[in-house]
Amino acid sequence: MFSDKVKKLLTLLLILIFPYISIGISVRIAFTEKFIEWEYSKENFPKDKWGMTKDERLELAKLGLRAVLSDKDMEKFKRKKLSNGRKAFTEREIKHMEDVKNLLKLYFPSVYLITLVWFLGVILLKYPRVLIYSGIFNTIFLIFLSTLTFVDYKKAFEIFHIVVFDPYSWKFKYSDTLIRIYPMKFWYDATVFVGVLSFILGIITLFLGILWKGFVEKRGERN
Repeated sequence: MFSDKVKKLLTLLLILIFPYISIGISVRIAFTEKFIEWEYSKENFPKDKWGMTKDERLELAKLGLRAVLSDKDMEKFKRKKLSNGRKAFTEREIKHMEDVKNLLKLYFPSVYLITLVWFLGVILLKYPRVLIYSGIFNTIFLIFLSTLTFVDYKKAFEIFHIVVFDPYSWKFKYSDTLIRIYPMKFWYDATVFVGVLSFILGIITLFLGILWKGFVEKRGERN
């Protein structure tokens, strides 16, 4: 169906885009209320220094998640007030969350589209080594990325936000609500979660490729 040159190029392309898929799927799973509930359920989750209850923080954290995924919930986010009657989020916090929402509007659909293209490519090539090499490359890429990230997580976190967002829109006071409901530990744990899940997806893909390759070889021997 494809010439050897085209097949090699398609194979290389599918291998290179796989980490984008594994990380993207993992990020989408992290962007769920279940993950927030799990994080807040941990005994070592930081307490609020200004006395906000865990239940109120959890409610606000879930609202923040829904806000970056839905225009309707973003409006609720803008109007939300704390139990003391004060407006929950400042204009800068709202602006940052709108920036996140606009980013996710592009990011998640791109993950879905590229995942579909990857699956179609694997089916059309009928080449199990695509799965094997994708899993191997994913592992190598994640090790490299993790090394850069966790050597100095706070610095990596800062660089990511400077590159992706307005350099000043994401900097808040420790007393601002976003920092209080999403402390640094939340983001650190979320990054670890995404990294581990991405690694697992790569290993599963690798073993599926090995099983597929073995099946093809056995079938060839029988023929």
